[in-house]
Amino acid sequence: METVKGGCLCGDVQFETPAEPIAQILCHCSHCQVVSGAQAYAAYIVPIDSVALLQGELGGHPVTADSGNTNTRKFCTSCGSRVWAEIPEIGFASVNGMALPKGHFQPQGLHRKDNAPEWCLLDERIPDFPANT
Repeated sequence: METVKGGCLCGDVQFETPAEPIAQILCHCSHCQVVSGAQAYAAYIVPIDSVALLQGELGGHPVTADSGNTNTRKFCTSCGSRVWAEIPEIGFASVNGMALPKGHFQPQGLHRKDNAPEWCLLDERIPDFPANT
């Protein structure tokens, strides 16, 4: 399996993850907006057991998502950058797409776009994710 390496803002945390994700989405849920400080979070979705910490120390903070699932947000204990979140109930990790090399993250779907701020300009070229929401 080919991998891609990523890291936090200060460089203390380094990780690797599959080069081919399950999905690459922009998530507009309320939690992702708060965590990212933006209209959406760049979520690079991979199997939970495929993300490997190569260096550094991670902190974690569990929250209950709107779905009822536990979403444990992993972050660098030095700079506070979020590097991924683990959602055991569905077996996925949501890697911060912006923690990967520039240009690697390419959004393929918009998740929870109904929750985007009214001032947000959505790129209509990007389909809904999942397609039926």
